[in-house]
Amino acid sequence: MKLYFLSSTPCALFISGAYFGVTDLFERTADVDLRDNLYAEFLPENAQPIRFFITERLRTTPPEGCEVYLLEDGIAVYARDFPPTDLTLRVIWQKTHGDCLTTLFSQGHLYLSVQTPKNFFNAHLPPSFSSATPSFHGEFILLSTQNELILFTLDGKELLHEKVLSFSVEGNVLTARLPLSDRLGRYADCVWELSEGECTQTAFTVCQPSTAAGKEKTDEGLLAYAFFESVLIGANFDDMLDGELLADKDKIRAFLGDFESVILTDSPTRCGLVRKKEERLFSVDYFQISIKDGKIVEITA
Repeated sequence: MKLYFLSSTPCALFISGAYFGVTDLFERTADVDLRDNLYAEFLPENAQPIRFFITERLRTTPPEGCEVYLLEDGIAVYARDFPPTDLTLRVIWQKTHGDCLTTLFSQGHLYLSVQTPKNFFNAHLPPSFSSATPSFHGEFILLSTQNELILFTLDGKELLHEKVLSFSVEGNVLTARLPLSDRLGRYADCVWELSEGECTQTAFTVCQPSTAAGKEKTDEGLLAYAFFESVLIGANFDDMLDGELLADKDKIRAFLGDFESVILTDSPTRCGLVRKKEERLFSVDYFQISIKDGKIVEITA
């Protein structure tokens, strides 16, 4: 079986003691028989390694710290969360707002501590928030970086975590422009209402940059990816469909089902749709489109 090895940080990869090179977001590949019980090691520079046996359990039970993706031609293992080596307590900043004390600190991982007369909580944060700044909006606390934000209630409930191009808060309305991971450079303008301890989305508008001629044209080599991404993010895909298929567009979402992301394949007209099976375990289903005169005329599994 073909195994793909990726990691969130550069690592030296060893398989049963043999060096297989450096992993990162570009995979290393090995042909492995799962019955051989080989031993995999991801060795990062500034964290503890992730180690596990390569067995049939990979199909159902991801190793600790890893995500597993079940592909048509094998299994991809993504080593994501490495145990830290430094557990020293370091306070990055402390802020007060009325009777609320907030502390951003690291102790192996990054945490936000919020203390009020009624509540106390610690929230585990991604490393990207180590330079975050806080702002207070009524019963909410917002942490933001140059391209990311996370919103909590003062009693510790995480309401929102998004990558952003820009954002603003006016009164109880949060507005943000979100990047979309597609190849057309599209983004979404979103609005949320903050009230009664909840964050309710009230608007989601997909925007697409215009060309000099005033209209974006999708190259046929990107048509499949752009179409499946449009279904995923709720964008309008009418212009991509042939007239006969357009008449049945309401059935397309049900046919494709729920999925979390889109991956490319060796064929420009075929994509994989990633579905979550369990925590840290994903499957990938593949769909093919047929194109005629620049329009999609058929979608097959």
